[in-house]
Amino acid sequence: MSAAVWRRFLGIGEPIAVPLPDLARRIARVQLAAARRIAAPWAGAYRSAFKGQGIEVADVREYVPGDDARTVDWRVTARTGRLAVRRYVEERNRTVLFLLDVGAGILAGSGDRTLLDVAAEVVALVGSAAVAGGDRIALAAWSDRLELDVPPARDRAAMLRAVGAVLRLGANERPSNLAAALALVPRRLRHAGVLVVLSPFGGTGYGRLLTALARRHELLLVRLWDELAGIGSAGRWVPARAAGGAAGWGVAAMAHPPAELEAVREDVVTVSPRTLLAPVLGRAFASRARRRYA
Repeated sequence: MSAAVWRRFLGIGEPIAVPLPDLARRIARVQLAAARRIAAPWAGAYRSAFKGQGIEVADVREYVPGDDARTVDWRVTARTGRLAVRRYVEERNRTVLFLLDVGAGILAGSGDRTLLDVAAEVVALVGSAAVAGGDRIALAAWSDRLELDVPPARDRAAMLRAVGAVLRLGANERPSNLAAALALVPRRLRHAGVLVVLSPFGGTGYGRLLTALARRHELLLVRLWDELAGIGSAGRWVPARAAGGAAGWGVAAMAHPPAELEAVREDVVTVSPRTLLAPVLGRAFASRARRRYA
């Protein structure tokens, strides 16, 4: 008996392609998600997670366990006989660079959302919080070459235009070269900033670059992963859409982060087309804030 007959016998029928909404509806959906998050708690969570380190001294206070030893003010300590640390005016107006991998596979996805839609919504949510916090946002989309370059801007309208440009990129069957994209980050983030990388993180050769960038910049890695995407051939059958858009039967799988991300695993958030992004990103912000103040 053929596989198709068995599928009909089991009551699961043939896969039905779910058409993607038109571009205008996709952009409107992302903009609506971002608009709902322009609120003090969301922006505050972002500021707590990605707090800048200023250079202007505000005052000094007594040292408490866990303070950075580099902030000890030895002159005040010698004068008072009590260990004191400097407190700085928080530095804002930083640049948040979104580095988006748009190589082959980014249009995979199940249902009526692709990984590209998910990436655009993440840019809108995090970008909205960054703009509300006074930071600039910039975006670079890469496959094995630069596909889109959005210069730094500090207004929400520019951020939403960037989101629309991401969704207009369309199909791209070019391979990903994440290592080459990361190698150019120092030219785009010349000062300490926030680097948000959105990618399926396939392949190899980029782990050391991420580790080096994490020493200078705040890092948020968003792994775009759909365990239902692609056409499978065995196991637990689920409806899926291949990278080219064709419907088929996929195999549900666990999203195990690649070994290249091991050194920066605390900065990795895995999302899929079914992820409720706002609460997941909110928890990631809170976790980062706890690590900062631990």
